[in-house]
Amino acid sequence: MVSGKSRILLKAAFAAGAAQYHLDGADQILHILADGTRHDAAALLFWNPVQARHDVLANDGYQPETLAALGDPYAATKAHRKLLKLHRPLRIDDLKYDYRETRLYQTALAPAGFSDGMSTCLISDDGQYSGMLHLSAAHFHNFDDDARDLIGALSPIVAELCRRQTAGYPTLRLREDCKAALFDGEDAPRPVISRDMSSVVFRPHFREFVARFLAGDAASVSGLWAADDGTVALEITRTAAAWAGHRDVALIVETPMELPFGLTTREAEVIDRITAGRSNQQIASELGISIRTVTTHVENILVKMAQESRSGVAAVAIGAGLRRLDLR
Repeated sequence: MVSGKSRILLKAAFAAGAAQYHLDGADQILHILADGTRHDAAALLFWNPVQARHDVLANDGYQPETLAALGDPYAATKAHRKLLKLHRPLRIDDLKYDYRETRLYQTALAPAGFSDGMSTCLISDDGQYSGMLHLSAAHFHNFDDDARDLIGALSPIVAELCRRQTAGYPTLRLREDCKAALFDGEDAPRPVISRDMSSVVFRPHFREFVARFLAGDAASVSGLWAADDGTVALEITRTAAAWAGHRDVALIVETPMELPFGLTTREAEVIDRITAGRSNQQIASELGISIRTVTTHVENILVKMAQESRSGVAAVAIGAGLRRLDLR
């Protein structure tokens, strides 16, 4: 029979796996933990070595001002130094001094209504510091030995989750109406947990586009792609996957999109070429239409986008994400 602690760890491990592809998994870990820790607030912070600061990966219940104090300010305290030496969770009740008398507690935690707390530093398998996990509760002596042991057992899982952030592989929060897929440009596209499969991954030339993206240095690219039921917005982000031997793969996030400014699909094609610096003659040749038709499209575009020049159209188009990726 699986114990309550084991069941929580199994659920948390599954959520951590899901978090490789989207941020909901990290949030879910904190919700799952509540069954064993009875916390009123919890936060997972990872160490960002590029900017030399702690960033929030997931938060459940902390207000912004309290959460800010639990990042870099907490990392500068005696309690954090002790955590780094111990490599295990510490509760307020475990400290030999009255933590409730410290400045950070008095200015950040007490005003938020918290009377008990537990924190742990996260150390990855390679021995590197990767972040912190904080839990707080309104009641004194809330965190018992079982809660402490649960956090200790979970620490390697969330340490790996934070390490992935430290390694520079971005994690995205996916909208409810989006589709998604993982694609290495070679094998068949793979689905993303809890999302329908992206449709554009099966469009002509998409495989070649992803292969070029992964062969380059860009971390992400966004724009439009023509689909069967209209134009969709794409965000393609470089990440890593265990099934690919931790090689870089592309996370494709596809979101339905209505073209802004009342633009038509043809006008969007013209705008894409205006942004690329094409002349009316070049646009006409590429689209197989007359120069007069192109001129009419350009005039309509200027009116719809409230611009006076082609350069103004290009600037607005770039800011609105109107770049056509399928024409590249």
